[in-house]
Amino acid sequence: MSVRERKEQILNLLEQDGFLTVKRLSQLTFISESSIRRDLCDLQKQGRIHRTHGGAVPADAVERLPSLSNRMTKNTAGKRKLAKKAATLLRDGMIVMLDGSSTASFMVPYLAKHKDITLFTNNMTTALRAIELGIDTHCIGGHSVNRSAALSGEGAYAAVAEFHPDVLFFSSQCLDRNGLITDLNAEENHLRKLMIKSAKQSVFLCDSEKFDTTALYTLTTLDQVDYAVFDEDYVMLKVNFQNIL
Repeated sequence: MSVRERKEQILNLLEQDGFLTVKRLSQLTFISESSIRRDLCDLQKQGRIHRTHGGAVPADAVERLPSLSNRMTKNTAGKRKLAKKAATLLRDGMIVMLDGSSTASFMVPYLAKHKDITLFTNNMTTALRAIELGIDTHCIGGHSVNRSAALSGEGAYAAVAEFHPDVLFFSSQCLDRNGLITDLNAEENHLRKLMIKSAKQSVFLCDSEKFDTTALYTLTTLDQVDYAVFDEDYVMLKVNFQNIL
């Protein structure tokens, strides 16, 4: 295989999956990690990809990412309503994980109402707020995603694989009527997949502004999570899912 063909193969894999680590690209292409890194450097110089810590995404994916600060101000009433509903699942002594989303951050005041809660999160702002409220808090390390307080990267992936929280509260940018949960941020999407895999229970938080929308990267489907929490009723097609709060 020529270098040109190898780079085209890498581009095709990134288009299919959105975000891939150097290690995973090496496994899929049977090419050494050092060669993959060189190819990614060349492709970034050509403007065809965007390098991330430990991997890469297609170039056009980064241009479409809304910042976390912008998401924090959207539909705050709906997110507060979600958090209040989701809080019924909390119990004293739980180990809780919150993803980097603005929606999940609204759970923090309810965590503080319970005794002996241990929190893991990859959002620095969420972590600081939890610490101020006296919650035993652990911030999952990594690098900043899209210049925000949310962290990701190889360090975060490795850390999450070692944790097995009682419950994960997470969100994503889109939910369609077939129960498909998708997101624009490939790197955060990859970390959420690892979080869902590690958690004993997963709770999807989705406000009504995300209904009937679809983004580039698939996270999971509604029937693969334990609970879903909506701020408004949502009629879906071909989805037999009962655990909706």
